[in-house]
This record gives sequence, C-alpha cells and structure tokens, in this order.
Amino acid sequence: MIKLVVFDFDGVLVDSNEAWADIYSRAAKATGLKKDVAYDDIKEHYGKPYIDVLRAAYPEVTNDESTVEKIYSNFIDLASSEDFGSSFKLIKGARKTLDELKGRFTLAVGSGNTKRMLEKFLKKFRLADYFRFIVTIDDVKKGKPSPDMLIKAIRHFNVKPEEAVYVGDAASDVLAAKRAGMRSVAVLTGALGKEEAVKLKADYVVEDVSKLPEVLSCM
Repeated sequence: MIKLVVFDFDGVLVDSNEAWADIYSRAAKATGLKKDVAYDDIKEHYGKPYIDVLRAAYPEVTNDESTVEKIYSNFIDLASSEDFGSSFKLIKGARKTLDELKGRFTLAVGSGNTKRMLEKFLKKFRLADYFRFIVTIDDVKKGKPSPDMLIKAIRHFNVKPEEAVYVGDAASDVLAAKRAGMRSVAVLTGALGKEEAVKLKADYVVEDVSKLPEVLSCM
C-alpha cells in the first residue's frame, strides 16, 4: 500500500522548464559565450544539479573550472532575481490533484532546486501547505539520478521503499526512484516523451498529474 507520494517540482507541478533553459543561455552569454542553448538541447539533463546541466550544455568549457564557476555564479544571480519565475505557470489540474491526495497520502517534494529557490516558488503558487517535507539538492551529497533525496524522504517518514512513489518528468527522476526502490510515475508535461518514459521502464506513464489519483488507486 502506498503511504508516501514524493513530487518533483519543475515540469510536474509547474510549467517552468523552458524558462530555466533561457537563464542557462543568459548566464553563459554574460560570461562571454555566444552559443544559445535550447530547451530541447538540455532537457535530457533536467533534474540533475544546476552545475551538471551547465556542463552538459557547454561541454567546451567543462574542463575550465574558472569559466564554469563564472557561468554558475551568473546563473544563480539570474535565478535569484525577483522577476525570475514570472513566466512560470501552475500545470493544469495540479492543485485539484493535491487537494484530492492530501487527505489520503503523506505528500512531499524532492527537487533538484536549491532550498531557497524551491521555497520561493512553493510560496508563489501557494503550494507549501500541501507538503509535510521538502528535500532539495542542498540536503544531499549527490543530486538525481542518485537516490539520495528520495532515500532521505523515505527515512524521514519511516516508510518502506515499496510504500512510496516518486512523480517526475525527467529521466533522472525515473532512475532515482528505481535506485531508491520506489515506484515511479512519469508525467509527460516536462522533459520526457512517452517513448522515452516507456524505454526507461517507468512503472506508470501519465499525461499529467491530474491522472495521479487514478494511478495511485491501482497500486
């Protein structure tokens, strides 16, 4: 029986992935790099720590730590700006789904965002009260696809891996769930397409989070 449902944030609850791609490009340009990075170019790396996505987006500077650090610093400045997130939108059906699930399951968030960033957007969309626990990249040594964040959530609530499910939109989410021994639900509102989600052997593949109550009733 499922007791704990852990959600990724970007691409699952909030439509934000293209906005993140934009500031990766802007951060690199501010450092002197001219190459634009499109969302489709880097979405396979979403869910990983920010700096790992940057290295994947700009492999030509991967071994130049000074430049990588400058890009990362610019990225954090842009992501921390007051106006970043103004284009984010709550994914259709997300709040209704959370309302339906909150009395039936323990809900948590496991996100590759920093804690400061995640708390900012949970507050912006009035979602914080739905979740009894949040775990971010700041709380673990290794980001996704390492299972560290999910293991931390399981241990916090003292539930067995088979009693928990992770809802994500990226390959790293599905892999992290598998490595944690949890079941995975891949939503198609973010980085994953259906074919890739099936290839990764996600336990369930759904169009969006509005289908989650139905899926959980089958577990």
